Amino acid sequence: MIRVLLRCEFETAKKRLLEKFEENGFCVVEEGEDAALFVPRLTRTGWEREVIELSARCGTAVLVKRESVPLAEKLLAGSGAAVLPSDVSLPVLLGVLRAEAKAGERLFAVSGEIDRLREKLRAEKLVARAKLVLVERGMTEEEAHRFLEKQAMDRRISRAAVAEEVLRGN
Repeated sequence: MIRVLLRCEFETAKKRLLEKFEENGFCVVEEGEDAALFVPRLTRTGWEREVIELSARCGTAVLVKRESVPLAEKLLAGSGAAVLPSDVSLPVLLGVLRAEAKAGERLFAVSGEIDRLREKLRAEKLVARAKLVLVERGMTEEEAHRFLEKQAMDRRISRAAVAEEVLRGN
């Protein structure tokens, strides 16, 4: 189920959209929750800042008056938000929301993979530095590698933890 946060100054439009979303299986959520749709408000001072600060885990579609589309696209450039005119047809809007939600899911999954790879790279750098320290203490590279592996297995801790101990001088 796609979660939708709806912000709209016009009660009749908001009510109609709420009904249409619910009819099409979307879940309308409250402020501050992850969502796939955000309708910003253009004030005298400019766009509300919240437009750009939505959760990275969700896709974002921004509905604005047709004449405001170029300005909204310029202000939201690089944010990943889809900018649509407020008079967009319902099937197109629902399709964009589904696509934005899928894109948000993929980005969230990819960011998790990136975090995992960063941690693995950090651990490998620690191990490489620890091997260097052990080589400087008189071991061969192969002996240093076996030492780190054996310590990790014997003590049931990660190679990175053993490497940190070596680097601390323990």
